[in-house]
Amino acid sequence: MKVLAAAALALAFAAPAAAGPRLSKADRASINATLDVFVNHGVKRVGVGASYDVVTPNLRAGFSRKAWSHGDIPIYPYPARGRAFHDWTIDYVTRDEVGIQLMLVPKPHSGLGPIIFHVYLHPLHGRWLVDLFMPAATLAPLGSKPKVVANNDFSPQAQGDGAGGGGPRRISHVYLAAPFAAMGAVLLVLTGWGVAGSVRGRRLMGSRRKKLPPLPDHISGGPGA
Repeated sequence: MKVLAAAALALAFAAPAAAGPRLSKADRASINATLDVFVNHGVKRVGVGASYDVVTPNLRAGFSRKAWSHGDIPIYPYPARGRAFHDWTIDYVTRDEVGIQLMLVPKPHSGLGPIIFHVYLHPLHGRWLVDLFMPAATLAPLGSKPKVVANNDFSPQAQGDGAGGGGPRRISHVYLAAPFAAMGAVLLVLTGWGVAGSVRGRRLMGSRRKKLPPLPDHISGGPGA
């Protein structure tokens, strides 16, 4: 009975995950094709105009095709090695977005290390297009002392198997800076209050240091004068 109960419980927990959205073979093929164009042209900055059609209007940020082709685009540049970029892992899948991790290795003698990127893609017109591309962790160059610099502001919290459950939140720099701004404001107020108090204290001490007026004549002589 205990075995049957455990099996039933496992099935109960597995059912919601199984019901979540997953990537089909067609979806994976579309993502692979998009990444190949995106990295080879947008990230490498080679024939940049070709990457215009594999990004969302949100990432284009109002760029015209002509302006985009000039190369000054909002995509992290990197001299990636290779031509195919299909070795990515899934962070999460929803109906409206896919989050993946993609590690790019630099070309030889570039002096750079591999970088793990977070890539967010949205479905549009039957294809998956890149909506956001950001570095998550930078590894040391080959042959140097091992070191990893991670950008925790952009890293999804857990890797998934493609099942749903919603993606991680993208943390804005505004939220990260808010506590420091608040602390700075408090310190500024306290400093201003201290300076004002010091000025008032100095004025008060100055007034007390003034020479006292002379005593009236009928008092200065004392009794019996």
